[in-house]
Formats: sequence, structure tokens, C-alpha cells
Amino acid sequence: MAEDRTRRHLLWLGFAGLLIYIGWIGGPYLRSVIVRDAALTSWINVTAAPISGIIAGDPHYPGERVGADGRLVGIDDPRADGTAPAKARAELTRVEGRVAALSALVKTLALVVGEREATAKAFAATFKQDLDATIAGANSSLALTRQRLELERSQSTRASALAQRGTGSQASAEAASGRLAEYQRTLSESQTTTERAGLRRRAADAGILLLDDGTDAGLAARALDDARLRLSQAEAELAAARTDQEAARAVVAATLAMYEKTRSAIVSAPPGTLVWSLMTAPGSAVQPGMPIATWVDCRVMLVDVPVSDVEIALLRKGAPAVVVIEGEPARRNGTVILLRGAAATVGNADLAALAKGRQPGIGQALVRLEPTSDDIEACPIGHAAYVDFPTVGLIDIVRARLRL
Repeated sequence: MAEDRTRRHLLWLGFAGLLIYIGWIGGPYLRSVIVRDAALTSWINVTAAPISGIIAGDPHYPGERVGADGRLVGIDDPRADGTAPAKARAELTRVEGRVAALSALVKTLALVVGEREATAKAFAATFKQDLDATIAGANSSLALTRQRLELERSQSTRASALAQRGTGSQASAEAASGRLAEYQRTLSESQTTTERAGLRRRAADAGILLLDDGTDAGLAARALDDARLRLSQAEAELAAARTDQEAARAVVAATLAMYEKTRSAIVSAPPGTLVWSLMTAPGSAVQPGMPIATWVDCRVMLVDVPVSDVEIALLRKGAPAVVVIEGEPARRNGTVILLRGAAATVGNADLAALAKGRQPGIGQALVRLEPTSDDIEACPIGHAAYVDFPTVGLIDIVRARLRL
């Protein structure tokens, strides 16, 4: 009997220990049911100052919605350096002056080229007309010389014949022969003059104007070529100056845009988002990168659920969740989007609100809910909630802990 009693005591002690262990293991689960230690939350976003300056204007305070322009707060820097825009404008003015000067030079040279072209054409036409007259005269003189040469040849022949028969003097025959030779020389010179005039005329058609002594008479053409060369150089310089002008205008626009960005800037957030906190007051001095405000997107509705590491091991991303928000009788369906063990939970740097059951040694599950229009309007971040995971129960947790 004493042995049976001892055995029963040991069994009751073992059973009591088991109950205590089960209570310890299932405590967080049971506490979450009673206390509703989860909380509605959302991702928190921090906006920083893009420039140094002073907070200006009327900022949006916590709880206010960002307007359609996305403006949270403005920053003005009265000490912004305007040297770069001034230098860019001065350079643009200089280049514009050069463009204007070169444009006037090109117009003047174009007029000079036109005048010299007209002069060169008139000179060439006159030169050709003079050669035509010279050629016509030479041809006429050549024809007369040939006729005279034929007469002298006939007379010389007769004088030679009479001298041979003794009816004429030998002196007359020799004088006739001399005149014949002279006219032959004159004919040769006339032919040479005519041929040279023809060559000069054909050269004139090719644009080469030669005088009788062989020197170049194309002074007007060379002056025209020089004017055209100067015009071409001026046009090239004008094109380069216009390119510099466009580049200078682009530099002015870029420096002005940069100056405006450094002189004044807007700290913005997506329209319709909720301002969560304002870290700097109007009139405060800020530096680039300094946090200015935080905001949340009420269209992203999450639930921060404290769960034990054992339950974290049993859950999977995408698992269903049943959520009951404090003050609402209806249940909502959610989906697990993130699971973190107790050593790596997501904190205040990322979430706008943390569950009140959050404590060291407790893991974390983030559940996404589909917000209604009323939820987006009210943005109930921080409200308490109870979350149940249908795929994981108390028995599953105990069995997992006991490795059964």
C-alpha cells in the first residue's frame, strides 16, 4: 500500500510538473488572447533635409495629411552663394557679344564678296571682249597680209622671169624678192599674234586671264578669292561662337537650377500620407541629411504580433491570420508577410508603432491587412489587436517544444 501511494504521489507530481511546463510554454499564447498584446502599425518613413538652411513657412504638424503638392515643409538658405550664376551670365554675355560681332562681320564680308564677284565678272567679260576684238583685228590683218603676199609673190615671179629674158632689170627682181620675204615675215608674225590671242581667249574661258607679256591679269579674281576665304573663316568662327553660346546658355540654366536648389528646397512626402512626427520647428537651422519629419502611408496596414520563438518556427510566410481589433466585434483576415526571431525583431526605426507585448525574448510576426476607406481615413496606428493563427494552436506549440 505504501508503494502504491508513493507511486500515485510521483504520478501526480509529474502531472503537475507537466501542467506547469505547459502553462509556461503556452503562457504567451494565452496572454495574447486575454491581453490583446498585438498592435496596428505601418512602415515609418523619415525625410531628411536636402540642403542647409532655415525651416520656413507653415509646416505640416503630426496628424495632418500631406497635400496634393507633397509639401511637408520648406527650407530657405539666405546665405546661398550666387557667384556661379553671375559668372555664367557674364560668360553668356561675352559669348553673345562675340556672336553679334561675328554676325555683323559675316554680313559685311558677304557684301564685299558680292561686290568683288560683280567686279571680277565685269573685268572678265571686258577682258574677253578685248581679246575678241584683238583676234578679229588679227584675223583681218592676217587675211590682208595673205592677199598682199600673193600679189608680191606674183610680182616677184614676173620680175624674175623678165630679168631672165633680159627684158627687165635684175635689181627690180631682187627688190620684188625682198618685199616678198618681208610680207612672209609679217604673215608669220600675224599668225603668231592670232594664235596667241586664241590661246589667251581659251584660257579666259577657263578663268585664266593673261596679258600680252604672259603676266596674270586676274587681280579681281584673286581679290574675290581672298574675300571668299575671309567670309568662310568668319562663318566658321560664327558657327563655333553660336555653339559656345548654346553651351553658355545651358551652363546658365544649370547653374541657376543648382542655385535655386541650394537656395530653397521642399521637403516632400507622397500626397495623402499622414505626418507622424515633426522633428524640427519653424525657424530652426538644419544641415543636409538632418531628419526633418516622419510620415506613414495609411494604405499600408500592418499588425505587429509578439509571438514566441516556438510559434515563429511553426509559422510560414503567407500563412493566414485572424485579427480582432480592439473595439471592433468583427474579425478580419490577414496574411503573414514577415517573421523575425526574438534576436532580430523590427523596431521603432522601421515601424510607426510596436505591440505593447513586445519584450526581450519574444519573436515577431508582421501581418498585412487590407484597409477599408474608413481605415485609411482614421489611420488607427497603435490600436491594440488580438491575432490568431489558425494553422498553429496551443497543442502544436507544446508538441513542438517537447519535440513530439
